[in-house]
Amino acid sequence: MIYSEIKDCKKILPKKGRILGLDVGTKKIGVAICDDFQKIATPKKIIKRQSNAKDFATLLSIIQENDIVGLVLGFPLKMDGSESLMSNFVMRFAINLEKFLHDLNVDLTLIIFDERLSSFEARNMIISKSARNKDYDDISASLILENFLNCLHESEN
Repeated sequence: MIYSEIKDCKKILPKKGRILGLDVGTKKIGVAICDDFQKIATPKKIIKRQSNAKDFATLLSIIQENDIVGLVLGFPLKMDGSESLMSNFVMRFAINLEKFLHDLNVDLTLIIFDERLSSFEARNMIISKSARNKDYDDISASLILENFLNCLHESEN
């Protein structure tokens, strides 16, 4: 099942364990991972998109190697909160990924999480102009995951 509400995620996600953050694009997927205590998000890698089958296999390998307990996919909404073409793309990706994992009996919680401005924020974090031309999708994924973790922990108070 795919979740989008923090209150639902809090009930479903284990309180400990690593969560994978994804910034899904048409050409690349930024990947980030958090620590076992779900406090710190770290950029992991950038996957160059090939096909869903190959991309999902790469993600499965990361999931298995890192004992992942949940996935957070950045959900790109427009500034007014409405969905875009990219929102639909990410939702289809999430549905297909969930089916892929389910067919392999991999039981993970998938969460779509508002990612407005994460790419902009990641790009601005890179200091030098020459570095700004480099890929930053993993940093975006890390920001998405960090924002999700902050919301998850805020709801504990």
